[in-house]
Formats: sequence, C-alpha cells, structure tokens
Amino acid sequence: MTTDQVALARRRLGLGITNVGFWVLAATAVLGWLAWGRGVSTSRVLPVFALVSIAVQAIFDGVGGWWLMPMPRPSPMEFLRVWFRGVIVHSVVLAAAGTVALLSLRWTGGFCVGVAVSSVLLAVGRRWIHRGVCGGTIRTAALEGGERVLVTEVRDPAFTGGMIGFGRGAGILLPEGWIHRVPRAELAAEIFRRRWQVRQGLPGRAFLLLLMWNLLGVWIGEIVMAWGDLPTGHALVGLACWMTLWTFVSLLILPVLSRGTVQAADRAAADAGLDPSGWIRLFPGITGEDGNPRAALQNIFYPIPSAELRLRALGESRTGVGLGNLARGNLYQSVAGLTLLGRAVHCNVGRPALWVFPPSA
Repeated sequence: MTTDQVALARRRLGLGITNVGFWVLAATAVLGWLAWGRGVSTSRVLPVFALVSIAVQAIFDGVGGWWLMPMPRPSPMEFLRVWFRGVIVHSVVLAAAGTVALLSLRWTGGFCVGVAVSSVLLAVGRRWIHRGVCGGTIRTAALEGGERVLVTEVRDPAFTGGMIGFGRGAGILLPEGWIHRVPRAELAAEIFRRRWQVRQGLPGRAFLLLLMWNLLGVWIGEIVMAWGDLPTGHALVGLACWMTLWTFVSLLILPVLSRGTVQAADRAAADAGLDPSGWIRLFPGITGEDGNPRAALQNIFYPIPSAELRLRALGESRTGVGLGNLARGNLYQSVAGLTLLGRAVHCNVGRPALWVFPPSA
C-alpha cells in the first residue's frame, strides 16, 4: 500500500469506530428509555426513529463516501446520485424486514421466525438487492481457457465481490475490472481460492452459523425485553436497538473466527500447485486495506489478515480453520435484525456497493 492509502485507511478506521460507537450508545439509550417508560405509548416513535436514523447516518455516509474516498474522489453530485439510490433501496429492504418482523410478532408473539425468514430472503435475493442498491448487473463471463465466473461492474475499488448461493452450485462473483487489470497468475489463484471455499461448503456453513448467532440474539432479547408486552412500534424499535448491540458483539469476536478461512484458502491454493503469494501482495493495493500493525486493532477490526500475516501463515505447515466469511457476512445479514451497523463499519460507510458485498478474501 502507498503512504496515501495507509493514511486514508487510518482515517476511515477512526470514522468507522466513531460511527459504530454512536449507534451503540444511541441503541443503549433507547433501550433504557423503553425499559423505564413501558407505560408510555407514543404512536410516532417508529417513524421518528427511522427518519432520525437515516438523517444521522447520512452525515457519516457523506464523510466516508465523499471526503474519505481514494482518488479520483467522486464529485458531490456523483456521490449523491449513487448514495441516494443506495439509501432508498437499502431503506426499502429494511422496511420489508421490519414488516416480516411485525407479522412474526403478531402471529407468533416474538421475532425469531421473522428474523429467520428475512435472513433466508436476504441470502436468496442478494444479487437483486446488489443491483438495486448500486445498479451493478451480474452476468456470466468466460475467461481464457473456458472457465466461467460471475462479474459485475462496480467503480468502488474496495469492492471484491463474493459468493452467491450455497452448495457446490454456488457462484463466485468478481469485479469486472479484475478480469482486465489483475495478472493471469494472481487472478487464477484468487479464483481457485473461492472455488475451494465453495467446494468445502463454506458459504452455506457461514450462513447457518450466522443464522444461529442472530436467532440466539433475538431469543435472549425477547427474554430480557419482553417485546410482546410493548406497543408494536416500541417493540420494533427495541428489536433494532437490541440487535444493534448484538451485532456490535459480533464485530468484536467474529473477525478472529473469520481469518482462519482466509488462511486456509491460501494454503489450499498453494497445495494445489498455485502460488497465492503474488495475489496476497497485490490485494492490499487494489482494495486499500491491509490490516493494522497493532495486534489489538488487527484482531478486532480486520477479518482479512494483513499481507504480512497471510504470507507468514503460508510459510507454516498449519492451516486455519475454515468456518466461512462470518464477520463481513454478518454485516449484510444483520439487516434482518433492522440494524445499520452493516453501513457504519469503516470499510462500508458511505459506499453503497459494499453494503451488500462487503470486502472479502
């Protein structure tokens, strides 16, 4: 990474910590109000909560999506055009998840069924939500040698694509620009890494683990908050705030569990006769992210290890444990719990294309 990229990554990390910290404090305050004011019924609490949340996040998005963006920085009007589309679609998805949660509360007395249904719909509809949020159409492209992958044209340099679907039929999604800019050997190593993860069933494994994690959070929240005893609007606001705190906990512990997958895929590529070291060195310069030299920050905020750590692990005989893309995957899946933390973390703030496919490796 260049000096400018390192400085920008440091500023974005500070912005993400501030953004996430704000929502954690706000969610705690609202939960306290709900706990102490159970006799108060305010019919406008839900729309006011939604509008204030969108307005406040817009400030953070403006800083992250325009001011703290790599050069060439988008013009204000270009940023607003992309951001406005993303916010509209993302808000519609949140509203749909809220409607499912409301029906779940009315029919079952709790939110677990609703969050489970929304989680499945988010996973199944990911490609269409991606198109709605950032306008990126996903299509099939043939590479040299006849290999076929999914590609989409997204201008954000931090967009890495990901995996769509479950089982051996899952597709791997790449930025279309990588097909033309990344050298053939490095691209082959990354494609192999992703196909190895598909063959190991890691996308499905990660989804099930995240589903269980989020349902555990909802279940504990129902015990603590007794949402069935609250007015409907208060209950939905309570769910959003509780799951904001629960997702915050996942931001602290899931990166450690996710890094093993990255290292295991690196090792698998090397064992297959490919040399992933070139791709590992190239990745930070393309995406603008290379972990953090401070171990505490690396462990908490970066589920993708730095190039130095990945190369070091590649030289060792042991391999990581492949649990799947848990940390960054939950940024997207947390929408089922009505949180905004998937937009607030340092890699995503102000960058709509990453709200659906956060950076992964």
